[in-house]
Amino acid sequence: MTRKVGNVSIFLLKAALLTTVLGSFFSGQNFFYEQTLFYFWGNYIVLLIYAVNLILVSKVFNGFGFGSNDLHEIILSWVLCLVVTNGLAYLLLSLLENRLLNIIGFLIVIAVQLVLVIPMAVIINNVYYVLHPAHKTTIIYGSEDIAREYSAIIRRHRKKFIVHYALSQDLPQEELINRIEASETVFFLDVDIPNKERLLEHCFKHEKRIYILPTFSGVLLNTADISWISNTPLFQSKSSVIDPVALFVKRCLDIFFSVLLLTALSWLMLIIWIAVRLYDRHPAVYKQRRGTKGGRGFTLYKFRSMKPDAEADGVARLSTLDDDRITPIGKFIRKTRIDELPQLVNVLTGDMSLVGPRPERPEIAKQYEEKYPGFSLRTKVKAGITGYAQIYGKYNTAPDEKLFLDIIYIEKFSIWQDVKLIFQTIKVIFIPSSTEGIPEDLETALRNR
Repeated sequence: MTRKVGNVSIFLLKAALLTTVLGSFFSGQNFFYEQTLFYFWGNYIVLLIYAVNLILVSKVFNGFGFGSNDLHEIILSWVLCLVVTNGLAYLLLSLLENRLLNIIGFLIVIAVQLVLVIPMAVIINNVYYVLHPAHKTTIIYGSEDIAREYSAIIRRHRKKFIVHYALSQDLPQEELINRIEASETVFFLDVDIPNKERLLEHCFKHEKRIYILPTFSGVLLNTADISWISNTPLFQSKSSVIDPVALFVKRCLDIFFSVLLLTALSWLMLIIWIAVRLYDRHPAVYKQRRGTKGGRGFTLYKFRSMKPDAEADGVARLSTLDDDRITPIGKFIRKTRIDELPQLVNVLTGDMSLVGPRPERPEIAKQYEEKYPGFSLRTKVKAGITGYAQIYGKYNTAPDEKLFLDIIYIEKFSIWQDVKLIFQTIKVIFIPSSTEGIPEDLETALRNR
Protein backbone atom coordinates (compact mmCIF):
# COMPACT_ATOMS: atom_id res chain seq x y z
CA MET A 1 0.00 0.00 0.00
CA THR A 2 2.85 2.40 0.87
CA ARG A 3 4.43 1.86 -2.55
CA LYS A 4 1.11 2.58 -4.28
CA VAL A 5 0.64 5.79 -2.29
CA GLY A 6 4.20 6.79 -3.18
CA ASN A 7 3.61 6.14 -6.88
CA VAL A 8 0.39 8.20 -6.88
CA SER A 9 2.12 11.06 -5.05
CA ILE A 10 5.02 11.12 -7.52
CA PHE A 11 2.57 11.00 -10.44
CA LEU A 12 0.74 14.05 -9.09
CA LEU A 13 4.03 15.92 -8.60
CA LYS A 14 5.06 15.10 -12.18
CA ALA A 15 1.67 16.38 -13.39
CA ALA A 16 2.24 19.60 -11.41
CA LEU A 17 5.65 19.99 -13.07
CA LEU A 18 4.15 19.58 -16.55
CA THR A 19 1.36 22.02 -15.71
CA THR A 20 3.94 24.57 -14.54
CA VAL A 21 5.84 24.31 -17.82
CA LEU A 22 2.64 24.58 -19.90
CA GLY A 23 1.37 27.53 -17.85
CA SER A 24 4.64 29.45 -18.16
CA PHE A 25 4.72 28.88 -21.92
CA PHE A 26 1.13 30.04 -22.37
CA SER A 27 1.76 33.10 -20.17
CA GLY A 28 4.90 33.91 -22.15
CA GLN A 29 3.04 33.59 -25.45
CA ASN A 30 0.36 35.98 -24.19
CA PHE A 31 2.91 38.50 -22.93
CA PHE A 32 5.57 38.45 -25.69
CA TYR A 33 3.71 37.18 -28.76
CA GLU A 34 0.19 38.49 -28.51
CA GLN A 35 0.05 38.64 -32.29
CA THR A 36 0.25 34.81 -32.42
CA LEU A 37 -2.91 34.33 -30.34
CA PHE A 38 -5.88 32.85 -32.18
CA TYR A 39 -9.50 32.28 -31.42
CA PHE A 40 -10.30 30.15 -28.36
CA TRP A 41 -9.81 26.71 -29.94
CA GLY A 42 -6.77 27.82 -31.92
CA ASN A 43 -4.89 28.77 -28.77
CA TYR A 44 -5.67 25.45 -27.14
CA ILE A 45 -4.56 23.54 -30.24
CA VAL A 46 -1.17 25.32 -30.07
CA LEU A 47 -0.97 24.50 -26.34
CA LEU A 48 -1.89 20.86 -27.06
CA ILE A 49 0.89 20.60 -29.68
CA TYR A 50 3.31 22.12 -27.17
CA ALA A 51 2.19 19.60 -24.52
CA VAL A 52 2.60 16.61 -26.87
CA ASN A 53 6.07 17.80 -27.88
CA LEU A 54 6.99 18.37 -24.23
CA ILE A 55 5.96 14.83 -23.24
CA LEU A 56 7.71 13.20 -26.22
CA VAL A 57 10.93 15.17 -25.72
CA SER A 58 10.90 14.49 -21.96
CA LYS A 59 10.64 10.77 -22.77
CA VAL A 60 13.58 11.00 -25.16
CA PHE A 61 15.78 12.73 -22.57
CA ASN A 62 14.27 10.75 -19.64
CA GLY A 63 13.31 13.89 -17.75
CA PHE A 64 11.05 11.89 -15.45
CA GLY A 65 13.75 9.40 -14.50
CA PHE A 66 13.31 10.01 -10.77
CA GLY A 67 14.67 7.03 -8.88
CA SER A 68 16.63 5.71 -11.87
CA ASN A 69 18.86 8.65 -12.84
CA ASP A 70 21.09 10.85 -10.71
CA LEU A 71 19.73 14.31 -9.89
CA HIS A 72 22.28 16.10 -12.09
CA GLU A 73 21.21 13.95 -15.06
CA ILE A 74 17.54 14.78 -14.45
CA ILE A 75 18.32 18.51 -14.32
CA LEU A 76 20.39 18.23 -17.52
CA SER A 77 17.49 16.36 -19.14
CA TRP A 78 15.08 19.19 -18.32
CA VAL A 79 17.46 21.87 -19.60
CA LEU A 80 17.67 20.05 -22.94
CA CYS A 81 13.95 19.26 -22.90
CA LEU A 82 12.92 22.90 -22.44
CA VAL A 83 15.39 24.16 -25.06
CA VAL A 84 14.20 21.63 -27.67
CA THR A 85 10.47 21.97 -26.89
CA ASN A 86 10.52 25.75 -26.94
CA GLY A 87 12.68 25.70 -30.05
CA LEU A 88 10.00 23.66 -31.82
CA ALA A 89 7.30 26.02 -30.55
CA TYR A 90 9.28 29.01 -31.81
CA LEU A 91 9.53 27.45 -35.28
CA LEU A 92 5.81 26.59 -35.28
CA LEU A 93 4.67 30.09 -34.32
CA SER A 94 7.13 31.64 -36.77
CA LEU A 95 5.71 29.49 -39.56
CA LEU A 96 2.16 30.49 -38.60
CA GLU A 97 3.20 34.15 -38.67
CA ASN A 98 5.18 33.63 -41.89
CA ARG A 99 8.20 35.40 -40.39
CA LEU A 100 10.84 34.81 -37.73
CA LEU A 101 9.63 36.06 -34.36
CA ASN A 102 11.86 37.94 -31.94
CA ILE A 103 13.62 35.13 -30.08
CA ILE A 104 14.21 37.17 -26.90
CA GLY A 105 10.74 36.31 -25.57
CA PHE A 106 11.38 32.59 -25.92
CA LEU A 107 14.76 32.89 -24.18
CA ILE A 108 13.05 34.64 -21.25
CA VAL A 109 10.36 31.92 -21.16
CA ILE A 110 13.05 29.20 -21.03
CA ALA A 111 14.87 31.06 -18.24
CA VAL A 112 11.64 31.40 -16.20
CA GLN A 113 10.80 27.73 -16.79
CA LEU A 114 14.25 26.66 -15.58
CA VAL A 115 13.90 28.79 -12.44
CA LEU A 116 10.61 27.01 -11.73
CA VAL A 117 11.42 23.50 -12.96
CA ILE A 118 14.85 22.90 -11.40
CA PRO A 119 13.65 23.42 -7.78
CA MET A 120 10.58 21.29 -8.54
CA ALA A 121 12.79 18.51 -9.94
CA VAL A 122 14.94 18.63 -6.79
CA ILE A 123 11.82 18.45 -4.60
CA ILE A 124 10.31 15.56 -6.57
CA ASN A 125 13.60 13.68 -6.46
CA ASN A 126 13.85 14.11 -2.68
CA VAL A 127 10.19 13.19 -2.15
CA TYR A 128 10.70 10.08 -4.30
CA TYR A 129 13.41 8.75 -2.00
CA VAL A 130 11.39 9.62 1.11
CA LEU A 131 8.41 7.67 -0.25
CA HIS A 132 10.64 4.95 -1.77
CA PRO A 133 13.37 4.30 0.83
CA ALA A 134 16.37 2.17 -0.04
CA HIS A 135 15.55 -1.53 -0.36
CA LYS A 136 17.09 -4.20 1.82
CA THR A 137 19.13 -6.05 -0.77
CA THR A 138 20.62 -9.51 -1.19
CA ILE A 139 23.27 -10.28 -3.81
CA ILE A 140 23.63 -13.89 -4.99
CA TYR A 141 26.68 -14.49 -7.14
CA GLY A 142 28.32 -17.24 -9.13
CA SER A 143 31.94 -16.05 -9.03
CA GLU A 144 34.00 -13.93 -6.64
CA ASP A 145 35.28 -11.62 -9.40
CA ILE A 146 31.77 -10.81 -10.62
CA ALA A 147 30.60 -10.29 -7.02
CA ARG A 148 33.44 -7.87 -6.27
CA GLU A 149 32.94 -5.83 -9.42
CA TYR A 150 29.17 -5.45 -9.34
CA SER A 151 28.74 -5.30 -5.56
CA ALA A 152 30.87 -2.14 -5.58
CA ILE A 153 28.58 -0.65 -8.25
CA ILE A 154 25.39 -1.59 -6.36
CA ARG A 155 26.69 -0.26 -3.03
CA ARG A 156 27.36 3.13 -4.62
CA HIS A 157 23.60 3.55 -5.10
CA ARG A 158 22.90 3.94 -1.40
CA LYS A 159 19.62 5.75 -1.96
CA LYS A 160 18.22 2.72 -3.76
CA PHE A 161 19.89 -0.32 -2.19
CA ILE A 162 21.20 -1.29 1.24
CA VAL A 163 23.18 -4.49 0.73
CA HIS A 164 22.58 -6.79 3.70
CA TYR A 165 23.91 -10.02 2.20
CA ALA A 166 26.33 -11.02 -0.56
CA LEU A 167 26.04 -14.78 -0.87
CA SER A 168 27.59 -17.47 -3.05
CA GLN A 169 25.22 -19.63 -5.07
CA ASP A 170 26.99 -22.65 -3.56
CA LEU A 171 25.39 -22.09 -0.17
CA PRO A 172 22.49 -24.38 0.76
CA GLN A 173 19.26 -23.44 -1.01
CA GLU A 174 17.36 -23.05 2.26
CA GLU A 175 19.88 -20.52 3.55
CA LEU A 176 19.62 -18.52 0.30
CA ILE A 177 15.82 -18.59 0.51
CA ASN A 178 15.89 -17.37 4.11
CA ARG A 179 18.07 -14.42 3.12
CA ILE A 180 15.77 -13.65 0.17
CA GLU A 181 12.75 -13.60 2.46
CA ALA A 182 14.49 -11.01 4.65
CA SER A 183 15.10 -8.75 1.62
CA GLU A 184 13.06 -6.60 -0.73
CA THR A 185 15.41 -6.73 -3.72
CA VAL A 186 17.60 -9.58 -5.02
CA PHE A 187 20.47 -9.36 -7.50
CA PHE A 188 21.47 -12.50 -9.43
CA LEU A 189 25.03 -12.11 -10.71
CA ASP A 190 26.28 -14.87 -13.01
CA VAL A 191 24.21 -17.53 -11.20
CA ASP A 192 23.94 -20.99 -12.78
CA ILE A 193 20.52 -21.74 -14.26
CA PRO A 194 19.67 -24.78 -12.04
CA ASN A 195 20.23 -22.66 -8.94
CA LYS A 196 18.54 -19.61 -10.39
CA GLU A 197 15.25 -21.20 -11.43
CA ARG A 198 14.04 -22.17 -7.96
CA LEU A 199 15.24 -18.92 -6.43
CA LEU A 200 13.49 -16.88 -9.11
CA GLU A 201 10.26 -18.75 -8.49
CA HIS A 202 10.56 -17.95 -4.79
CA CYS A 203 11.22 -14.25 -5.52
CA PHE A 204 8.21 -14.10 -7.83
CA LYS A 205 5.96 -15.81 -5.28
CA HIS A 206 6.95 -13.37 -2.52
CA GLU A 207 6.95 -10.24 -4.76
CA LYS A 208 10.67 -9.49 -4.48
CA ARG A 209 12.19 -7.04 -6.95
CA ILE A 210 14.70 -8.90 -9.14
CA TYR A 211 17.80 -7.75 -11.04
CA ILE A 212 19.61 -10.29 -13.24
CA LEU A 213 23.02 -9.83 -14.86
CA PRO A 214 22.30 -10.50 -18.55
CA THR A 215 23.55 -13.40 -20.61
CA PHE A 216 23.37 -13.70 -24.39
CA SER A 217 20.31 -15.95 -24.21
CA GLY A 218 18.73 -13.56 -21.71
CA VAL A 219 19.20 -10.62 -24.08
CA LEU A 220 17.53 -12.56 -26.90
CA LEU A 221 14.60 -13.48 -24.66
CA ASN A 222 14.25 -9.85 -23.57
CA THR A 223 13.75 -8.77 -27.17
CA ALA A 224 11.69 -11.80 -28.27
CA ASP A 225 7.98 -11.86 -29.07
CA ILE A 226 5.49 -14.39 -27.71
CA SER A 227 4.40 -16.86 -30.38
CA TRP A 228 1.82 -19.63 -30.13
CA ILE A 229 1.93 -23.10 -31.66
CA SER A 230 -1.47 -24.64 -30.93
CA ASN A 231 -1.88 -23.65 -27.28
CA THR A 232 1.83 -23.66 -26.45
CA PRO A 233 3.51 -20.28 -25.81
CA LEU A 234 7.02 -19.92 -27.24
CA PHE A 235 9.57 -17.12 -27.37
CA GLN A 236 10.26 -16.08 -30.96
CA SER A 237 13.51 -14.23 -31.63
CA LYS A 238 13.51 -11.82 -34.56
CA SER A 239 16.91 -13.18 -35.66
CA SER A 240 18.01 -9.62 -36.42
CA VAL A 241 16.11 -9.50 -39.73
CA ILE A 242 15.58 -5.83 -40.56
CA ASP A 243 12.93 -4.92 -43.10
CA PRO A 244 14.45 -3.58 -46.37
CA VAL A 245 12.05 -0.63 -46.32
CA ALA A 246 13.25 0.30 -42.82
CA LEU A 247 16.86 0.03 -44.01
CA PHE A 248 16.06 2.36 -46.91
CA VAL A 249 14.47 4.91 -44.56
CA LYS A 250 17.45 4.57 -42.22
CA ARG A 251 19.83 5.30 -45.10
CA CYS A 252 17.76 8.35 -46.11
CA LEU A 253 17.96 9.63 -42.53
CA ASP A 254 21.72 9.07 -42.52
CA ILE A 255 22.15 11.15 -45.67
CA PHE A 256 19.77 13.88 -44.48
CA PHE A 257 21.29 14.29 -41.00
CA SER A 258 24.91 13.97 -42.15
CA VAL A 259 24.45 16.67 -44.81
CA LEU A 260 22.55 18.86 -42.35
CA LEU A 261 25.17 18.49 -39.59
CA LEU A 262 28.16 18.88 -41.92
CA THR A 263 26.63 22.10 -43.24
CA ALA A 264 25.57 23.46 -39.84
CA LEU A 265 28.82 22.55 -38.05
CA SER A 266 31.30 23.29 -40.83
CA TRP A 267 32.45 26.45 -39.00
CA LEU A 268 33.15 24.46 -35.82
CA MET A 269 34.99 21.73 -37.73
CA LEU A 270 37.15 24.39 -39.40
CA ILE A 271 38.04 25.93 -36.02
CA ILE A 272 38.96 22.51 -34.56
CA TRP A 273 40.99 21.63 -37.66
CA ILE A 274 42.98 24.87 -37.36
CA ALA A 275 43.49 24.47 -33.59
CA VAL A 276 44.74 20.87 -33.82
CA ARG A 277 46.93 21.70 -36.79
CA LEU A 278 48.52 24.74 -35.13
CA TYR A 279 49.17 22.93 -31.84
CA ASP A 280 51.91 20.62 -33.12
CA ARG A 281 51.98 21.17 -36.91
CA HIS A 282 50.84 17.60 -37.60
CA PRO A 283 47.73 16.49 -39.55
CA ALA A 284 44.49 17.41 -37.79
CA VAL A 285 42.47 14.50 -39.14
CA TYR A 286 43.39 11.03 -37.96
CA LYS A 287 42.73 8.01 -40.19
CA GLN A 288 42.29 4.55 -38.73
CA ARG A 289 41.13 1.15 -39.99
CA ARG A 290 37.90 -0.03 -38.39
CA GLY A 291 35.34 -2.76 -39.03
CA THR A 292 31.74 -2.30 -40.12
CA LYS A 293 28.91 -4.55 -41.36
CA GLY A 294 30.05 -8.10 -42.05
CA GLY A 295 33.51 -7.32 -40.67
CA ARG A 296 34.37 -5.24 -43.76
CA GLY A 297 37.24 -2.84 -43.13
CA PHE A 298 37.05 0.87 -43.87
CA THR A 299 38.99 4.04 -43.11
CA LEU A 300 37.48 5.99 -40.23
CA TYR A 301 38.10 9.74 -39.86
CA LYS A 302 38.49 11.57 -36.56
CA PHE A 303 40.01 14.80 -35.37
CA ARG A 304 43.34 13.80 -33.86
CA SER A 305 43.22 14.02 -30.05
CA MET A 306 46.52 12.27 -29.29
CA LYS A 307 50.17 13.01 -29.96
CA PRO A 308 51.37 11.97 -33.43
CA ASP A 309 53.56 9.20 -31.95
CA ALA A 310 50.85 7.83 -29.62
CA GLU A 311 51.32 4.30 -30.99
CA ALA A 312 54.90 4.49 -32.19
CA ASP A 313 55.50 0.97 -30.85
CA GLY A 314 52.84 -0.40 -33.21
CA VAL A 315 50.63 -1.74 -30.39
CA ALA A 316 46.91 -0.93 -30.67
CA ARG A 317 45.56 0.22 -27.31
CA LEU A 318 42.62 2.19 -25.97
CA SER A 319 43.11 5.44 -24.09
CA THR A 320 43.52 5.14 -20.33
CA LEU A 321 42.55 7.31 -17.37
CA ASP A 322 44.74 10.46 -17.39
CA ASP A 323 46.39 9.25 -20.62
CA ASP A 324 49.45 11.44 -21.24
CA ARG A 325 49.21 10.72 -24.98
CA ILE A 326 46.14 12.99 -25.21
CA THR A 327 46.89 16.62 -26.07
CA PRO A 328 45.24 19.56 -24.22
CA ILE A 329 43.02 20.23 -27.25
CA GLY A 330 42.39 16.50 -27.48
CA LYS A 331 41.00 16.37 -23.94
CA PHE A 332 38.40 18.98 -24.84
CA ILE A 333 37.30 17.50 -28.16
CA ARG A 334 37.10 13.98 -26.69
CA LYS A 335 34.95 15.09 -23.72
CA THR A 336 32.58 16.97 -26.01
CA ARG A 337 32.69 14.25 -28.72
CA ILE A 338 33.73 16.87 -31.28
CA ASP A 339 36.53 14.54 -32.40
CA GLU A 340 33.82 12.29 -33.90
CA LEU A 341 32.45 14.94 -36.31
CA PRO A 342 34.57 13.89 -39.35
CA GLN A 343 32.80 10.52 -39.20
CA LEU A 344 29.80 12.27 -40.73
CA VAL A 345 31.77 11.86 -43.96
CA ASN A 346 31.91 8.10 -43.28
CA VAL A 347 28.12 8.17 -42.85
CA LEU A 348 27.65 10.08 -46.09
CA THR A 349 29.81 7.60 -48.04
CA GLY A 350 27.89 4.65 -46.60
CA ASP A 351 30.64 3.03 -44.52
CA MET A 352 28.84 3.94 -41.30
CA SER A 353 25.39 4.85 -40.08
CA LEU A 354 24.52 7.60 -37.61
CA VAL A 355 23.24 4.89 -35.24
CA GLY A 356 24.78 1.46 -34.80
CA PRO A 357 27.44 -0.49 -32.89
CA ARG A 358 30.71 1.37 -32.39
CA PRO A 359 33.29 0.25 -34.96
CA GLU A 360 36.26 -1.49 -33.33
CA ARG A 361 39.83 -1.69 -34.54
CA PRO A 362 40.50 -5.13 -36.11
CA GLU A 363 43.35 -5.90 -33.67
CA ILE A 364 41.24 -5.12 -30.60
CA ALA A 365 38.12 -6.80 -32.01
CA LYS A 366 40.18 -9.97 -32.49
CA GLN A 367 41.15 -9.97 -28.79
CA TYR A 368 37.53 -9.49 -27.76
CA GLU A 369 36.40 -12.26 -30.10
CA GLU A 370 38.84 -14.72 -28.52
CA LYS A 371 37.25 -14.24 -25.10
CA TYR A 372 33.68 -13.57 -26.26
CA PRO A 373 33.04 -15.70 -29.41
CA GLY A 374 29.78 -13.87 -30.12
CA PHE A 375 31.41 -10.45 -30.26
CA SER A 376 31.37 -10.38 -34.08
CA LEU A 377 27.55 -10.54 -34.01
CA ARG A 378 27.67 -6.75 -33.55
CA THR A 379 28.67 -6.50 -37.20
CA LYS A 380 25.29 -7.76 -38.45
CA VAL A 381 24.51 -4.08 -39.07
CA LYS A 382 26.59 -1.06 -40.07
CA ALA A 383 28.81 0.54 -37.46
CA GLY A 384 27.52 3.83 -36.07
CA ILE A 385 28.66 7.11 -34.54
CA THR A 386 26.13 6.73 -31.73
CA GLY A 387 24.08 3.81 -30.49
CA TYR A 388 22.87 1.81 -27.51
CA ALA A 389 26.37 1.04 -26.22
CA GLN A 390 27.50 4.65 -26.71
CA ILE A 391 24.43 6.08 -24.92
CA TYR A 392 23.92 3.58 -22.10
CA GLY A 393 27.54 2.50 -21.76
CA LYS A 394 30.85 4.34 -21.61
CA TYR A 395 34.12 4.35 -23.51
CA ASN A 396 35.51 1.93 -20.91
CA THR A 397 32.45 -0.35 -20.78
CA ALA A 398 33.52 -4.01 -20.88
CA PRO A 399 33.23 -5.68 -24.31
CA ASP A 400 30.71 -8.31 -23.16
CA GLU A 401 28.40 -5.54 -21.91
CA LYS A 402 28.88 -3.62 -25.18
CA LEU A 403 27.93 -6.81 -27.01
CA PHE A 404 24.70 -7.15 -25.02
CA LEU A 405 23.79 -3.49 -25.57
CA ASP A 406 24.46 -3.75 -29.31
CA ILE A 407 22.44 -6.96 -29.62
CA ILE A 408 19.53 -5.23 -27.85
CA TYR A 409 19.81 -2.39 -30.41
CA ILE A 410 19.85 -4.81 -33.35
CA GLU A 411 16.94 -6.89 -32.04
CA LYS A 412 14.84 -3.83 -31.13
CA PHE A 413 15.68 -1.87 -34.26
CA SER A 414 13.17 0.75 -35.36
CA ILE A 415 13.39 4.14 -37.04
CA TRP A 416 11.88 5.80 -33.94
CA GLN A 417 14.59 4.20 -31.80
CA ASP A 418 17.27 5.62 -34.12
CA VAL A 419 15.78 9.12 -33.90
CA LYS A 420 15.56 8.81 -30.12
CA LEU A 421 19.21 7.72 -29.82
CA ILE A 422 20.35 10.59 -32.05
CA PHE A 423 18.73 13.12 -29.71
CA GLN A 424 19.94 11.30 -26.59
CA THR A 425 23.48 11.74 -27.87
CA ILE A 426 23.14 15.47 -27.15
CA LYS A 427 22.64 14.62 -23.48
CA VAL A 428 25.65 12.28 -23.34
CA ILE A 429 27.93 15.09 -24.56
CA PHE A 430 27.34 16.85 -21.23
CA ILE A 431 28.19 13.77 -19.11
CA PRO A 432 32.02 13.75 -18.75
CA SER A 433 32.16 10.23 -17.27
CA SER A 434 30.94 8.77 -20.58
CA THR A 435 34.42 9.29 -22.08
CA GLU A 436 36.47 7.88 -19.18
CA GLY A 437 39.42 5.76 -20.28
CA ILE A 438 40.21 2.24 -19.18
CA PRO A 439 42.49 1.49 -16.17
CA GLU A 440 46.15 2.10 -16.91
CA ASP A 441 47.15 -1.56 -16.44
CA LEU A 442 45.02 -2.62 -19.43
CA GLU A 443 45.45 -2.11 -23.17
CA THR A 444 41.84 -2.98 -24.02
CA ALA A 445 38.61 -3.06 -22.03
CA LEU A 446 39.05 -6.77 -21.28
CA ARG A 447 38.76 -7.34 -17.55
CA ASN A 448 40.77 -9.81 -15.52
CA ARG A 449 38.04 -12.35 -14.80
